[in-house]
Amino acid sequence: MSLKVGMCFSRPLQGNDPLGHIGKKLPAYLRLLELCQEKDWEVFVLTRKTYEGGGIFNGAWQFDRHKFSRVKEPVKIDLVYDRTGGVKFPPEEPSGPIVVNRRDFKLLCWDKWLAYRKTSRFMPKTIWVGERQNLASVLPKIKTNWVVLKPYNGLKGIGIFIGPKEKALSFEFPEKHPRYIAQEFIDTSGGIPGIVEGLHDLRVAVTNGEAVWSHVRTPPSGSFQANVAQGGKIKEIACTKLPAVVKQITDQIASRFYKAYDNPSYTLDFGMTKEGPLIFEFNDQMGFPTWEMKARERFLQELVRNFALKLKK
Repeated sequence: MSLKVGMCFSRPLQGNDPLGHIGKKLPAYLRLLELCQEKDWEVFVLTRKTYEGGGIFNGAWQFDRHKFSRVKEPVKIDLVYDRTGGVKFPPEEPSGPIVVNRRDFKLLCWDKWLAYRKTSRFMPKTIWVGERQNLASVLPKIKTNWVVLKPYNGLKGIGIFIGPKEKALSFEFPEKHPRYIAQEFIDTSGGIPGIVEGLHDLRVAVTNGEAVWSHVRTPPSGSFQANVAQGGKIKEIACTKLPAVVKQITDQIASRFYKAYDNPSYTLDFGMTKEGPLIFEFNDQMGFPTWEMKARERFLQELVRNFALKLKK
């Protein structure tokens, strides 16, 4: 009996095009499904909205011969590659499927305050703010003239403030994100020699304990946010070209996470300062390379190897 592997999203079970929302990275997603099929696994695209527990999805799409077909009957999945974002999936359950990434690692990435407490020596000084009424008492503890305010559980750069501390006092926390952290501002305007000039965010993707893909993001003019969702530009960087100190920190983090969280797949976001690199945050939801990027095949192959290692257990 062949193993069943599925990629899970939050979108509802509708139509016969479960990856219609992916956009220009669709060829890379389809390639991942093809590589899974080459392992003789049955391959599915899933939605958390049909999950019934115990690895059973009551409705899915099966991928076969480059096409999708709706499966209305329940299917029991052995391994789920989680692309849902947030923490509504996977649920806590004693006997669920193998999930990439495991729930405890997802919670670590989701909670930026917890992440800081786990890896503080590699990150800018961070202070818990909580609700907005605490902001005035927290800001004097930030030693830099500028401050970064982030929702402790935000995504895609939404709700972030970067600017002078006096202006931060008038910043309104969005209703959806009532609790925040404050970080000392890290000046990355010096760039990274040979890689990027000026402000930047260097992202390193890690799978199976190794850096498998890297790119640098730069903010649009007049902004400090390099998130692609906020208009940032992206440029692929060969992992062999990463600064030695970035590789060293990546290896240290990777060794710890591999053992503690069952070999997760994630990204580390670095900023290079005059004193060296610091990690802004890490994410359990890795953005895929576009088809044209040189490391695309290795990135996908290592994901499949990650699945295979987990299934062997």
